[in-house]
Amino acid sequence: MFTAVFAYEVEPAMVDAFEAAYGPGGRWSALFEGEPGYLGTELLADDERPGRYLVLDRWVSAATYAVFLRDRVAEYTSLSDACAHLYLSETRIGRFSSGMLPG
Repeated sequence: MFTAVFAYEVEPAMVDAFEAAYGPGGRWSALFEGEPGYLGTELLADDERPGRYLVLDRWVSAATYAVFLRDRVAEYTSLSDACAHLYLSETRIGRFSSGMLPG
């Protein structure tokens, strides 16, 4: 399994709109739905720092995520631009794979 992880800082006034767009069933997961290899999105709120979130987009593999990004770059960019007002900052934490590591 592959997971793309992003961190966001959100103003209190934008929390509800941010959660609606970035959580499961939101605008982002709607863009991903039906794509081969998409497994789901998880939105985590920081219990110690209100307004801080992690978004985990899960895919079967890094390759399926790369194909999605290549094929849907226009829609991805458009939605990213449309949602930019919902947060103060966005940080790509990383791209993580689970499974056995070579060793």
